[in-house]
Amino acid sequence: MLFLTSFAAFSQQKNEVSIGYVDTYEKLPKISFQKTTAAEYERYEQDKTLAKPKLKETKSQFQIIAKGKPYWLKKYDSQAGSDGFRGFEFFGYFPKLKMYVLTSNATSEHIGFSDLILVDSLSNYRYAIVSIGDAAVETPVPSVNSKYLLYFYNELYKANNCTIAILKVNDRKAPSKLLTEYQYFKTDKWNVDQIKWIDDHSFLVKALVSKMENSQRSKHFEYYKAQLN
Repeated sequence: MLFLTSFAAFSQQKNEVSIGYVDTYEKLPKISFQKTTAAEYERYEQDKTLAKPKLKETKSQFQIIAKGKPYWLKKYDSQAGSDGFRGFEFFGYFPKLKMYVLTSNATSEHIGFSDLILVDSLSNYRYAIVSIGDAAVETPVPSVNSKYLLYFYNELYKANNCTIAILKVNDRKAPSKLLTEYQYFKTDKWNVDQIKWIDDHSFLVKALVSKMENSQRSKHFEYYKAQLN
């Protein structure tokens, strides 16, 4: 049984929710940052919440289990010759949240587009995180107790330009509202290199700053700490 044959089919599913629209975030409180040090950043371990289970697969498909049923997904094919749906990539599984992390990939007029999708293995609800640019956002990072999901997007064609967004994890009894937009931040001062959560309400950013000096581009790191409202 095919899980999906095209992104259009995916978007028509009744149990699919699109989240992360910028105009929604802009109505919410902004994330506030203060500068910190590399020493504080290095005190915390890098997130290891994303598991990489071995999935059943064929040359052209792989299988996930959702709501007790197996579904076969078309594998992403970068060499497909025509525009349209190119398939899914599997990035991992969040054991605490019981969610698969995928991207859906397509091309139009030879330009690639992708969206990140979380599939709840308990309910089979799919949460499509709206892309901020052409490419999918980075894989979300759950907070220490998985109460929030943080993701970011570095602009592909602009140095020092990124967006950081927070989704709140709500009650599973209402699957359509399991993930909701919570806070947001956009800057043209730096890109995100890495992020580490301290606890469920604060996190650290290792930021990459790029500058032109004497016709040459130099790079250095800065460190920031954020506290959620």
